Amino acid sequence: MAVSSYDKLSINTNILLDLPYNEGSGAITSDICKPHHTFNLVNAPTWTSLVSGRGVITFNGVNEYLYASAASTADLDFTTGDYSIGVWVNWTDIGRAEIVIGRYGVDLDGWEVYLELNGGVHYLTQRHHHSSLVPARTGCYSVGWATGTWYLLGISRSGAFPVHYRDGVALGMTYGVGGLSDPDTCNRDMVIGTRFTKNDNWYQNMMWRPRVWSRALSADEWAEIYDEESGWF
Repeated sequence: MAVSSYDKLSINTNILLDLPYNEGSGAITSDICKPHHTFNLVNAPTWTSLVSGRGVITFNGVNEYLYASAASTADLDFTTGDYSIGVWVNWTDIGRAEIVIGRYGVDLDGWEVYLELNGGVHYLTQRHHHSSLVPARTGCYSVGWATGTWYLLGISRSGAFPVHYRDGVALGMTYGVGGLSDPDTCNRDMVIGTRFTKNDNWYQNMMWRPRVWSRALSADEWAEIYDEESGWF
């Protein structure tokens, strides 16, 4: 089988999800890496074109989100293994936690990532859920994620102490005692822009190119992605 130029890029080693929103319209968006997941756009999130011509999706913070079925995203059921998450975000605070991406059930299984303004502090929180353990959820967070501006949000998980990156720069992290326990295996839909029940914690404003890898990206790799893509925003 021929190896594509996409596959030859070292940054795409072990990439499992890449949604660049190339369609520009319609009710589905498709993964460009080999798993070829398809995500459904629910309640018509807005296809938006930036000045650079790059297409992004804008969420209304009320009822719009993306999802792919549990069966089609089984390869994103992380437990003991390393993983990384990357996505460009430009969010608006609407007074509650706003899910960026996740495949999880609260206090049950899986992993999630959300943004929140609480007490004047802008948080990015990452949580693992595990009904087999006490406590049933463990998490970590970084701060400084202001609203109304574009950021490259990056997370590299290897073991109990993940590292968050903003615009290619590693951030100071806050962990609970012992860090994050491994998430329990999860058989649930993957969601972007809403909680696992698809009825709350809506994300508001723009988002571009959610990506997930089954490895922990290095600091140099996050800097490379930011340097290549930051001129589009």
